[in-house]
Amino acid sequence: MANSKKKPSPKANWPEARDLITRFIDQQQNDNGSFGSRCAFQTPRLSVGLSGGLDSSVLLHFLASLRDELGFALSALHVHHGLSPNADIWAQSAQAFAAHLNVPCQIQHVTLEPNSGYGIEGAARKARYAQYELQACDAIVLAHHQNDQAETVLINLLRGCGPAGLAAMPSQRPLNPHMALLRPLLTLPRSELLSYAQSHDLQWVEDESNLDTQYQRNDIRHNLMPTIMRISPKALTTITRSAIHQSEVNDLLIEIAELDLQQCQSGNSLALEPWLKLSAVRQKNVLRHWLAQAGIVLELRAFNELIRTAIDAAGDTHPALVWRNAAVRRYQGHLHITQASLQAGPEQEIQVQCNGENDLPDWRGVLRWVATESGGIAEAFCSKANISVRGRQGGEQFKLAANRPTRSLKAQCQAAAIAPWLRETTPLIYIDGQLAAMPGLGINHEFIAPAGSIGWTPEWHPYKPKV
Repeated sequence: MANSKKKPSPKANWPEARDLITRFIDQQQNDNGSFGSRCAFQTPRLSVGLSGGLDSSVLLHFLASLRDELGFALSALHVHHGLSPNADIWAQSAQAFAAHLNVPCQIQHVTLEPNSGYGIEGAARKARYAQYELQACDAIVLAHHQNDQAETVLINLLRGCGPAGLAAMPSQRPLNPHMALLRPLLTLPRSELLSYAQSHDLQWVEDESNLDTQYQRNDIRHNLMPTIMRISPKALTTITRSAIHQSEVNDLLIEIAELDLQQCQSGNSLALEPWLKLSAVRQKNVLRHWLAQAGIVLELRAFNELIRTAIDAAGDTHPALVWRNAAVRRYQGHLHITQASLQAGPEQEIQVQCNGENDLPDWRGVLRWVATESGGIAEAFCSKANISVRGRQGGEQFKLAANRPTRSLKAQCQAAAIAPWLRETTPLIYIDGQLAAMPGLGINHEFIAPAGSIGWTPEWHPYKPKV
């Protein structure tokens, strides 16, 4: 555990850090909780990601000094990755430090996914952020500072990133629809945090892995940054200034992409006809933005292959580009994002959840039941016990209306322009062993609710790919 002799207290007003917290608290109070996770009468809740190291210890101490004045509740979360033989000691130290400040601290143990493809650092970060999203708070507050920001810019520069990557870390962003992520210390160099810790006689732990230069960030921190600082002593300021400029460029590109998406997006798909009318650079910009909305960020070679697929593939083919757990597929002049692996689930019995849904993990989707005044499955059938979902076997027959002919399910799907992968992966609904409905296509006429009565229409919603 590291500490230092107490020195005269420096001025630690840190106006930009204080202003970020103040603006967020004011927003929460004025909007009655803009992230929707609390009731209007509740005090805004901040939770610090507390490793027990210098940076997060300083952040927790700083916020503890503001909570009464600004009127927010403060807690901490220590994520125990189990990677170091000292991990238990770090957890105990973090909890003791928080208790000294009268801050409740939760310790959450995580297990990293083996062979995740993210490396140890990436897998640890993914597990950590997954825990952040589970917290009962309005914002997670992290202790990233100016040195971290400069390192991130350099890492992303070496990866060949564009403006989004070179913008590095924002001081505030949504973590999910109910929670924000705040980084109030981004404008402060680590040296200032160290001075703060020394002046308040704080104690913290040192993670031995921070000295291991086999990790790229540590190599940049210990070897590259000292050289850069020797060449340009103001490099921390100028590199992070570039990140601000890149952030503004990225915001502008997003605005342009949103305008172009209004012309190109059709439901969740991207229509190629209006997309092809854009200039080449705007085609790339809006395509990247559409992919990013699904969490897909392709490397340059894969991105160029996708453009080639979208433009050059024969019109009667259905090409797909697979990336991790997702795939981008072309069908009838549109690009669609689907799961990479597409297969029907097993046959299983269900109970119709009127105005509700059946979560079907084995089918990788959710079956929702929507009240319909005209059409839908009659309620008398929905209350039957013998209702099941099955995959296509081939040869199924289907009649959508009494005055229409019985046709094969395959022909019906082709006529309705249902994408090939949906024909194979959408659960078919059987009642008493008879095909009653295919979500997205229609209801077998024998099961349709009579005129003037409420029926229940099944809607199939595949899970979004986890990328």
